[in-house]
Amino acid sequence: MLPSPLLLVAWRLTVAASGLLGVVLAAQVYDVWWTALSQLANLAVAGTYAALAVLAAAGRDTGRSWLPGALAATMCLVALAYLPQQNGNLLTAWSLLEHVVTPVLVVLDYVLGRRRAAARWWHPLTWTIAPLAYLAWYVSADLAVYDALDPGRPLVMTGQVVVLGAVLVGCGYALVATGRRTVVA
Repeated sequence: MLPSPLLLVAWRLTVAASGLLGVVLAAQVYDVWWTALSQLANLAVAGTYAALAVLAAAGRDTGRSWLPGALAATMCLVALAYLPQQNGNLLTAWSLLEHVVTPVLVVLDYVLGRRRAAARWWHPLTWTIAPLAYLAWYVSADLAVYDALDPGRPLVMTGQVVVLGAVLVGCGYALVATGRRTVVA
């Protein structure tokens, strides 16, 4: 059973607001907020879910989209890569929103929404496109945001990239498997 259009619009606006508020609060604390994957991913969530809310308000079915799966997998990466590294930073509102609340909302939306049934076995591999593009930009622009991703230490960085890639793809396949176990109305 699908939620009412008004409820769906409200839900999607809540997800968008969570992502946007996390970024806005981070921008007040950091001057380089736009170079971190967590802020960029939260901006992508804010924009995508605002657009999905507009489409839901217009009565357009957006339930079979590739993008929510890619966002869910990326937000899993944001949360799972950050949590072991954080230094008490989850005590701040921006960090809690970006690294816990928004990822949970996006994953819940994917798992509980209709769009999960559309995922194919190869989707998790394609969901790596945006994080890989970020990694290419990170290295080429010498962003130096993360200590663990230091191009000056290629073996350490390669190991970290392999682990992060495995986390991303593993989360993607877990999301696909979760969708296959649930009957979609």
